[in-house]
Order: sequence, then structure tokens, then C-alpha cells
Amino acid sequence: MERDSSVFVPLALFLRPVVAEPASTPPAQSIRPAVVRPSDEYVEAVRAARRFHAALSDALEAALPELLQGIARDVLARELRLAQPDVAAVVASALDRFAGEKVLFIRAHPGELDALGALELERVADDSLQPGDIRLVLQSGTIDLTLPARLDALLAAWNA
Repeated sequence: MERDSSVFVPLALFLRPVVAEPASTPPAQSIRPAVVRPSDEYVEAVRAARRFHAALSDALEAALPELLQGIARDVLARELRLAQPDVAAVVASALDRFAGEKVLFIRAHPGELDALGALELERVADDSLQPGDIRLVLQSGTIDLTLPARLDALLAAWNA
């Protein structure tokens, strides 16, 4: 006797006691569990659970980028309290990437101008920048190397 595997039958139906059928029923039919349709309440509860799961999944997907940014900013802030950023390495890396561009000057936090002395470029103190923030002013525009801009670029590349 072959069962139809496309019909979903909850396990609870198999665990219910089988009610004996009248004696005139052949024994082969009394062994087979009766197919009982789930109640409307049960079906609605399963539908509600599936809708809740889908809504929760959508909410997590929407909130995840913002959560990751918050965590990354907190970790970065903690690390920067432990060790100052190497602004000379950040500028050198940017200069390598934009080697074909003419750099007019570098804007940096006043406390970090000395760290940029070996680069032989004009340096301008900018009180509006935080330690670790750099802006390269090129002939063709400005490159924002502030920590929030670099973190946003990193997270955007990770999400892509």
C-alpha cells in the first residue's frame, strides 16, 4: 500500500489513539490511520507563524546594515583610543591610488601635521577635522579621507 507523500499530515495525528472501527471492516483498513484534516485554528496559526517569520526576516534584513555600521563605529572608536591612526600611511596610500592627480595641499587635524612632515606637501591645519581625519585637496577636487568616509566606503564594499 503506497502513501501519497504530497499530503502533509502532522505528527500529532499519528500520536492520537486510533478509534476501533466496526467488526465488519476488513483488518487492513483498520491499521491505516484515518486522514484527518487539521482544524481551521491550526491552519490559521501556521499561517500566522509563517507571516511572522517573513516579517521578522524582512525587518532583520532592513536593520542589518545600520547595526553593522554602529558596531563597526564602536569598535573603531575603541581601537582609536588605544592607538592613534597612522595618518601618514593613509595619505601615502591615497597618493598611490591617485598618482596621476596634482595634490594642492593636505588638510589635517592640527595635532597631526608633524606626522605628515615627510610627505613634502603643503599641510593645512583644520580644527574642524578629528584626529585621524584627512582631506586631500587636488586640482580636480577633494578626496575625503575622514574616518567616517573611509568606514562608509569599507561597509559599502562589504555590502556589495
